[in-house]
Amino acid sequence: MTATKKKRHSFARGLAIYVIFLTLLIVVGLVFFYFFISAYEYSRPEGAMNRYIEDIGNEAFQSKVDAFVATLDHNIQPEAESKQRVLALFEDVKWAKKVSECTDTKLVYVLKSGSTVLGKVTLVPSEDTHMGFSTWEVSEDELTLDFLYNDAEQTVPAGYHVRCGDFILDDSYIVDDQVHYKLLEEFYDNYKLPTKRTYRTGKVIGDVQLEILDPNGNVVTEADLDEEKLTDNCSAEEKAAIKEFTDLYIERYVIYLSGSNGAHTPNLYALLVLTVRDSDLYSRLYQALGGQGFASSRGDFLQSITINHTTKISEDSYVVDVTYLVDTYGQNGAFTTTTNNSKLILVQTVDGLRAIAQASY
Repeated sequence: MTATKKKRHSFARGLAIYVIFLTLLIVVGLVFFYFFISAYEYSRPEGAMNRYIEDIGNEAFQSKVDAFVATLDHNIQPEAESKQRVLALFEDVKWAKKVSECTDTKLVYVLKSGSTVLGKVTLVPSEDTHMGFSTWEVSEDELTLDFLYNDAEQTVPAGYHVRCGDFILDDSYIVDDQVHYKLLEEFYDNYKLPTKRTYRTGKVIGDVQLEILDPNGNVVTEADLDEEKLTDNCSAEEKAAIKEFTDLYIERYVIYLSGSNGAHTPNLYALLVLTVRDSDLYSRLYQALGGQGFASSRGDFLQSITINHTTKISEDSYVVDVTYLVDTYGQNGAFTTTTNNSKLILVQTVDGLRAIAQASY
């Protein structure tokens, strides 16, 4: 019995040693296998990209973000807010291979937040190895953040201002200070007329909300900037005087152009006394006298005159938009009604209102 027990004890001890040895061998093998796999994963391009993502926020990356943020308008959007908005995009950034730009010597990946592309990373083979495996390294990375840019512009009359948040845009934001009023377009080449200004914000991230301030600092709407409202600035007394003059001018103008009464020269002088002497209008009307003898009309009859709009452009100058209907008795004995539109510039003289310019449209 004693010999049998000794044999069993020796067997058990040998088995234990074998199991321990085998276990150690397996552990060592697993450890080696783990490091082998880790080294393999590390050497793959995907490993290099994972390390790049983990290292986002390093000094080099921050410098690129800072360079982009520096292009933004910090009068409107504080620098800290701008930077926070950019960094928030990279909190859940992913990468995807851009096969179309890959070659045998480089691999290109795009950085994405959802479906939005934030930048591009280029990998090239590294001279270093890791446990015998060739590795990849970042040769170039760039951020594509221009899609974040947003700005806004607003055109307002001279004297009005534009506000964004708490900041009122100053003159440095004006991109055009000679925006014409369409109602006055015909006369800008020869006369100094009111203009509007266009303000444009710098670049910011997110929506840009603008407010319009009138000369008194009150907030107004786009509807308040309607050209007809803004340029309808004559008093009732001025409008009455303008209508009286315009009715007389148009009546004599139609008689002069018709020439059906044969009194061409008297017709001309009756009209010229209502114009400013030596003006372009005066000269044009005078030069037209030579053709009046060839008028084909057998009679023109003024049917109606409508003052569409009056605008005071200075203390003594006005623009008048007028429509008048004329019945013309032609050579065939038939009447034809025509609608005519003109704009006049009137000036106040010692003799009262006089026309200095006219444009038909």
